[in-house]
Amino acid sequence: MKHIVSDAKTRMLCRVHAAIDAKKAVIAKAEINARVKDDLKTVALGTSTINYLDPRITVAWCKRNEVPMEKIFNKTLITKFFWAMDVDPDFRF
Repeated sequence: MKHIVSDAKTRMLCRVHAAIDAKKAVIAKAEINARVKDDLKTVALGTSTINYLDPRITVAWCKRNEVPMEKIFNKTLITKFFWAMDVDPDFRF
């Protein structure tokens, strides 16, 4: 009888430890996601598209690869870079 009780306790203990490990993994992932979100608050991900790339290069790439301009540029940037929208798909800088 003692042997059966011991096995039951051992199995229960294993399940509890597995549940604790799973919760620790969930907490660790949440902490990493929170840290990444906080780190990205100070980075404007669209800045390089606006400031460092010639819009003609981006427009030509979009035309070559059949990607809608709206996927790359928002409405304001399309208006701002209207002069680049007529570029040939084979444009080379």
